[in-house]
Amino acid sequence: MNRKAADTIGRSLARLGHLRAHHADPVSSRDHIWRLLQEADGPMSLEDISALTSLHVNTIRTHLEVLQAAGQVERIRAKSNGRGRPRWLYSPLTDDPYHQLAEQLVEALDAAADPATAEAAAQRWRGSEGVAHEPSDSPDEAIAVAAASLEQLGFDVEVSPVGDVVYLGSCPYAALVAKHPEICDIHARALEQVLAATGQDVALEALDVFPRPGVCVARLRRKDVEPAWSVRGTPGRNGS
Repeated sequence: MNRKAADTIGRSLARLGHLRAHHADPVSSRDHIWRLLQEADGPMSLEDISALTSLHVNTIRTHLEVLQAAGQVERIRAKSNGRGRPRWLYSPLTDDPYHQLAEQLVEALDAAADPATAEAAAQRWRGSEGVAHEPSDSPDEAIAVAAASLEQLGFDVEVSPVGDVVYLGSCPYAALVAKHPEICDIHARALEQVLAATGQDVALEALDVFPRPGVCVARLRRKDVEPAWSVRGTPGRNGS
């Protein structure tokens, strides 16, 4: 395992999450679009941004026009593929620490081919943000600890009423995930580490990445919320 790469990945994830949590306006769609452009590996189209934000392309276009007028974004034509007018692409005109950290993270991910790196990077990530081992007195408290830890790592978090599903939004690393899905492996390992430290019988069953744009779903195993029974749907019934 490349421990140096794991250390760099963990620290970069922590700092990226810290910048998002403490410097971005969580209610500003324009700020979100600006951050996505900063994090992206290259220029993005309206459709690219829409897929990551769930915003309508007309709304995105309006925000980009404001950013362009402020000198923060430039607009260029994509290369022609011979069919119709090429799309407009958008990229940031100014750099900031977020972009620099994203580049460091990508370089470290490229250098880390060992699957064991994800476990070590997750541990370093949690340590950098002060997400320590915290025992819990009940499964519900364990879920609350996990949710608070994920918020501390830069996500918007919502727990289902049953407490067996955690929804993650506003991922600080969304623009990097397409080319580096191993980032999601590190997220999963970090959540597993937090849950294991609670001492409760709660574990990660699966982390579903972007079933809807911008939202991930952590499905948990906990025996205390098993249903009394289940009523199955009728085979072949289409709901009409």
